Amino acid sequence: MNPELLRNLWLEANPFRLSLIAGLLLLVFAASSASNIATPAGAGLALYWFFAVLWGTRSAALSVVAEIRERTWDSQKLSSIGPWAMMWGKLLGATSANWFGALLCLPFILYPPWRDSGSAAAITYGIILLALGLFAQAVALLSSLMLIRRQTGNWRLDTFLCQVAGIGAAFAYYSLWSSAGAFERTIGQTITWWGQVFNVTAFHFASLLLFLAWALTGCWRAMRAELRFANGPFVWLAWLAYLCLYDAGFESEIALRMPVLLQAGPVVMRLSLAALVPLLTCYSMAFLEPKDPVRLRWLGEQLRAGHLRQAFLVLDAWILSYGVTLVLGLALAACFAASNLSRLAFPVLAMLGFVTRDLAIFVLMRTMAGGKGDFAALAIIAALYLLMPVLANGLHLSVLGVLFLPAAQNPLGPLVSWAQGIGVAWWAARRIGASFTSR
Repeated sequence: MNPELLRNLWLEANPFRLSLIAGLLLLVFAASSASNIATPAGAGLALYWFFAVLWGTRSAALSVVAEIRERTWDSQKLSSIGPWAMMWGKLLGATSANWFGALLCLPFILYPPWRDSGSAAAITYGIILLALGLFAQAVALLSSLMLIRRQTGNWRLDTFLCQVAGIGAAFAYYSLWSSAGAFERTIGQTITWWGQVFNVTAFHFASLLLFLAWALTGCWRAMRAELRFANGPFVWLAWLAYLCLYDAGFESEIALRMPVLLQAGPVVMRLSLAALVPLLTCYSMAFLEPKDPVRLRWLGEQLRAGHLRQAFLVLDAWILSYGVTLVLGLALAACFAASNLSRLAFPVLAMLGFVTRDLAIFVLMRTMAGGKGDFAALAIIAALYLLMPVLANGLHLSVLGVLFLPAAQNPLGPLVSWAQGIGVAWWAARRIGASFTSR
């Protein structure tokens, strides 16, 4: 048996804790049966939410953070347990008591749909509940492993943020499990994706299982990085490709809310939706990943020496996302230029320059303020996008807005934004080189 899982089972699922959980559930279900405050099914669903999501995400987020606080994580990393076994040992072992309570709630939740709609609907609903709970916990664990690399030392805040991330992941599919009645109502509804009509329940169910698989893959790769195994770029690129394809399939749904894109055709609409994915991951991963100056300097040396393959195999996720953003952004600008929406090509090109500047600000602040530089970078970027345009308008200098925001029908926008991007990138590169020269 997985030794890490067995160790966590002994620590978390001890007889005293399990007895307390069973006693609490017995009292709640007895009270709900004896009163009209809530039905057993409603009480069971609320308790399942508490055990699997609210408490489960916290347990998953603390699975590694608690080891770091107790100074036992370094010895665990030196053990012979591999990343796959370590990941499952933490994910299922640290939440074993939570799953004990959640599984006891399932019979009360599933009995009404079994009675009203048959066994198939009840089993499907049960699998959705299990997948949602595991998905929330996996996202919480993945978030904690990402924040550990930042070495902030604010473990309480980090744990809370990871718990919020897991709860948010569960709420993304809340309509599937808010109640058995809500689940049954979605059975007859449809959704259009890539021009094909799908049943809403089946589509969201398949999407949930796929995102759960990706979350578990992310936990495994993050655990590999924490145990000092090398991760190549291909899984991250596959994740970006999956998100781009998934997001681009909703062009018919988005067209109802953004009819201006209908003038450019479905290809441009899908490319616009696909380009949003790497753009968002650029900023999120630039904030989460450490951006070590030593590593960036080594990458620069490899590129100057012509070792492109070696440099590519160790690129960080934010750099890969930036590369995909450039490719899709340039393709989108070319499509806009060739359509009757040519005026939109300028803001797309300007946006790419601003993205370059913003990522360079993250790197620059990392060289200046160390681990706290990411928050300084966020403050600077927020000021550039929010405060400076307001200040320019207040001083009746709205013409300067092109310095801070992508502007349509302004050919100077791309030139100004790329000048800022290249300038800040050069400054960050000089800072990285100077930090090592001074030593």
